Amino acid sequence: MDKYKPQKSSSIIFCSLLLILSLSLLAGCGSPSSDSSLEETIMALAVDATVNAMDQGKDSESQNQPEVDPNAHLTQVAEAVQATLNAAAQPTSEPQPTLTPEAETAPVLSPPAGQATAEVSVEDFTSWMKSAKILLYEDIAGVYTTTRYVQDALDAMGLDYVDVKDAVGNYKEQLLSGGPGGEGWDLIISAKEARGHVKGEMYVYLNDALNDGSSVIIEEWQLDSIVRGKIDIILSRCGVEYQDQWAWDPIKNQLLWQVDGSLPIHHQPNEGISLTNPSGFWPSSDLGDFMRLAPGSEAVPLWTARVNVKDTFLTSVSCLDNQLIIQTFSTHNYGKDRVVLMWENYIYNTLLARYQKVTE
Repeated sequence: MDKYKPQKSSSIIFCSLLLILSLSLLAGCGSPSSDSSLEETIMALAVDATVNAMDQGKDSESQNQPEVDPNAHLTQVAEAVQATLNAAAQPTSEPQPTLTPEAETAPVLSPPAGQATAEVSVEDFTSWMKSAKILLYEDIAGVYTTTRYVQDALDAMGLDYVDVKDAVGNYKEQLLSGGPGGEGWDLIISAKEARGHVKGEMYVYLNDALNDGSSVIIEEWQLDSIVRGKIDIILSRCGVEYQDQWAWDPIKNQLLWQVDGSLPIHHQPNEGISLTNPSGFWPSSDLGDFMRLAPGSEAVPLWTARVNVKDTFLTSVSCLDNQLIIQTFSTHNYGKDRVVLMWENYIYNTLLARYQKVTE
């Protein structure tokens, strides 16, 4: 019987932690003066304690028990914490319904936070989106051991696009073309994940596209090497700065957290996105980079690598009223079932920002 005691002890620790976490949250919700940052700290401590409990279980003397995947347990706990954070971040007023491109029963779309723009008809926006002019550069096209997640997101949404794959020369040509018919691009996606060659002048062209009114999504994992170059123009207008290289974190520390769970970009058109399933696709120690908000910044943080931090350790931000999104982590480092939905939300909301500009 002694050989079962370590596992039983870990279970008791785990259950106790969940009970403490639940009681702490209930106490905070019931008190008008509860400190949200304290709640988040308690959650983070609970996750850490749970990991320690699982590590103790692994060191037990039991040899006859079935193996348990600690990452699976960690993901379950992390998802529960993320859901609690999202609930705590919701406004006290009645939430707006989530609208999908097919949700014809919902009459209007709300503009991005902070944007003083008239509400938009879902039906009109959906019709316009199907004919939007989209340019896709995705250098993972040169990696034949996986599928292209950004392409998958566009295809799932039923959108047409010009695909230059990983051809930088063709990408430059399309950027300088001014779009189909010279009328400009509605959305340019620059997904540099496979350690490609987008840098320097390419960011000048993307900045020019922003000036012309195009929406832009940038995936750039290599800020530490190019931050003093042309990309600084875009970082500055977005209101963010390079903070540090993200490197050497074990996979259990690669979870990403929504900074504000009430943002439309986390709900339209897909709900319940939680990047707590790191895949370890890129074996390199270089996981990307961290950004921080510049003084006086109006950028909207989307994802952070620290659960209780809101303006540093940022890995994704939206700015210019959702006209620009910058992501500094690698898309394939998270499970396809969730990260493709995240890209759909990126695409949907940047196109919505573009539509609001061309119809105002």
